[in-house]
Amino acid sequence: MKRNYRKILSAIIAAVLALTLFGTVSFAEAAEDEYEEKTETFVFDGDEGSNLEDTDLPELFTMQIVRGAGGDAVVAEDGYVEMTKYAGFFSDIDFSYDYLSGAYKYELDYGYTSNNPAMAGIFVRMTDPRGYTITNPKNAGTQQAFDTYEWDWYKENGGKATGIASIGGSGIKVSVDNSASSISISIKTREEDGLYVFSQGVSIAFPEGFNKGGLNRYRFEDDGKTAVTMYINDALFCTVEYGGEPGTYPDGDEQDSDIMYYKTATVKDAAGTELLTLDNARISADYSCIGIGNRGDVTTQFDNITVTYLQKKKAAPTEAPATPTEKPTEKPTEKAQDATAEATEGASATEATSAPATSGTNDKNNENTEEKKSGGNYTWLFIVCGVVAVAAIAVIVISSLKKKK
Repeated sequence: MKRNYRKILSAIIAAVLALTLFGTVSFAEAAEDEYEEKTETFVFDGDEGSNLEDTDLPELFTMQIVRGAGGDAVVAEDGYVEMTKYAGFFSDIDFSYDYLSGAYKYELDYGYTSNNPAMAGIFVRMTDPRGYTITNPKNAGTQQAFDTYEWDWYKENGGKATGIASIGGSGIKVSVDNSASSISISIKTREEDGLYVFSQGVSIAFPEGFNKGGLNRYRFEDDGKTAVTMYINDALFCTVEYGGEPGTYPDGDEQDSDIMYYKTATVKDAAGTELLTLDNARISADYSCIGIGNRGDVTTQFDNITVTYLQKKKAAPTEAPATPTEKPTEKPTEKAQDATAEATEGASATEATSAPATSGTNDKNNENTEEKKSGGNYTWLFIVCGVVAVAAIAVIVISSLKKKK
């Protein structure tokens, strides 16, 4: 009897495990099927002589070209963009929230034409550059925003920490060092003095085959959870690991900023050697803003910008109901016609006064509606019901065995 008992109990456990595994696999497959990969590419070969704002780039990025201060960004004859003085751009904040909060890839050809290349750079995992401002006594008391081209004003406001003064206010900045022999990987940090924004970083020697006088291909692969892996000309260059419990900093004049950051960060070279570890990083926790910044005498060159991300698949269109072929034989009465006309006028008036304007909120509501229609959320309901059913059978069988004893 004991042997039979053990066999029955083993069979019950195996059934529960199989049912759970089947449900989990089905759920993972449904999640994969729900999304599709999409790539946005911006090539400037056909835009020679155009201002950057007149190309397709503003469809995805917010432009920051300060022409009043000499900023400029124009497509050169060779088909790449030359950006000078105070200029830059960053990914649209709604796009960043919707599509760059998970895994994505950001690629571009990037170069420079001056002896001061560290005054420019590529950014990933920024927060909205306009999201944090603070009074800057050293800049005429303005409410200082930390744009992609903007200086951090740390030393100018009495900052004492040892680090890297640079452009930008958050995220990971990649630039060529002024030595023109290495790449600087700097991470924006939170300090207790100055305007609370500074940088710490490391320099890594140019990889083999690096084109010092032209464009090189930079690729950033962000898993959206723990790390940004960086490649130069398709060769692994370094990794920035980020994490810890996301949190805010006591930033701004009122020290009540609600921006969420990953505060811990580690930079590793291609061999996996740890080069720098921080616990005061300003790496965006909710999404990733990506872009380029340029300041001063440096001229930045770039081309072939590509952003690859996941988006929800559109629901398959449903067939419209068939149009009846037979016409009604009886004409509606005058009262019915009047009632129909009144109803139509009422509906039109209501529609005109209450129809909401298209917005990001409506888009998100539509996404939620599609999610509900997909039926993917019912998988776990089936799993729970199945497990409960098997457990109930187990109780009955065990009870009956005990009685037979």
